[in-house]
Amino acid sequence: MRRLLTALSFLVLGTSAHAGVWESNCASCHNGAVAPTKEKLLKKYPTKKAFMDAVRRTVQQGKMPRGLGYGMAAKELFGGAVSRPIQKVKAGNDYRKFFTPLPALPPIPADNPLTPEKVKLGKMLYYDPRLSRSKVISCNTCHNLALGGDDNVKTSLGHQWKTGGRNAPTTLNSGFLRVQFWDGRAPTLEAQAAGPLQAHVEMNSTPELVVRRLKSIPEYVRLFEKAFPGEKDPVNFKNVTKAIAAFERTLNTPNSPFQRYLLGDDNALTPIQKRGMKLFVKYGCIACHNGPVLSDGKFHKFKWNNDTGRYKVTKNPADKYMFRTPQLLNVGVTAPYFHDGSVNSLEEAVRIMAKKELGKTLSKSEVHAIAEFLRSMTGEVPLEARVLPQLPGNNPE
Repeated sequence: MRRLLTALSFLVLGTSAHAGVWESNCASCHNGAVAPTKEKLLKKYPTKKAFMDAVRRTVQQGKMPRGLGYGMAAKELFGGAVSRPIQKVKAGNDYRKFFTPLPALPPIPADNPLTPEKVKLGKMLYYDPRLSRSKVISCNTCHNLALGGDDNVKTSLGHQWKTGGRNAPTTLNSGFLRVQFWDGRAPTLEAQAAGPLQAHVEMNSTPELVVRRLKSIPEYVRLFEKAFPGEKDPVNFKNVTKAIAAFERTLNTPNSPFQRYLLGDDNALTPIQKRGMKLFVKYGCIACHNGPVLSDGKFHKFKWNNDTGRYKVTKNPADKYMFRTPQLLNVGVTAPYFHDGSVNSLEEAVRIMAKKELGKTLSKSEVHAIAEFLRSMTGEVPLEARVLPQLPGNNPE
């Protein structure tokens, strides 16, 4: 049986060149039913060494087959040190040192630990339009996980077809961001989740309305009790935002060509993408777009229209036209670009940013190479997150 499992796993690898080792070899069993989920494993084994020690013990005991690439799976889960390139790279030409592999999970706050029960509840709330006043709009409406964690329109339409005037950022990998929203008005994912629920141009709900509707649905009450055990009254607005944030912290996309390249697969990027990476570093894009999601989390001046950016939050004149550095993972599938969604082409966005932020006029071939490099950052949204949940029966309102 172990030989059969190993053979099947290698068959999968051979026919799915773009699938990561964890997704190809491990995820089907580590689903919470057959074996512990990725989240439970990372909680139990918080370091790569502890994880690999457990893997070796389990393999030696005959509970897992050999030869499934556990070392590479560990690199995908924990990031950190990468293996040396498969092919020999000339000295000075390996630009991996400028980038950080994406860990499997972002930092988890102590006051909102990640549990399967909470993630399950958060996913249902993320997809449930009944949290909006109209019962039409859900989190997924503007942050569609089948599209790239956004809605691919200039500015999202909310309650009564209103718009807030800004482009919806992707929720993918958002747990790695230091602050949320273009203007950084939310310091955490929990605070971010509370915003759209109440914004009159988005879901236009209230904490009282959300809680009342959820309490009228018996299955939701049971789910909250499981997700927040021991609480006297677990169905409350704070726990709604905690559950949604917990789910969003699982929306990570480590398995892109770019990530595979960082983990040692020298063939994961095309020659043009490698050239784009070199130009990305050479021209200084890396100064702001760095870290695991290619965002420093800081605010930089970008006067593009009349939107004064962070100034609306702080009222500090020094913050006029300041916006948080957007992350670049999956940027190839999250058009249109900029805070107002005014640019549809990734190439045009690259050209504009080089000119305005770096003072560089790029050639057409340079723009193309950098854009292709950015497209290599398109990863895979976890399948479980994309599968629509079966929501509890309707409430009497």
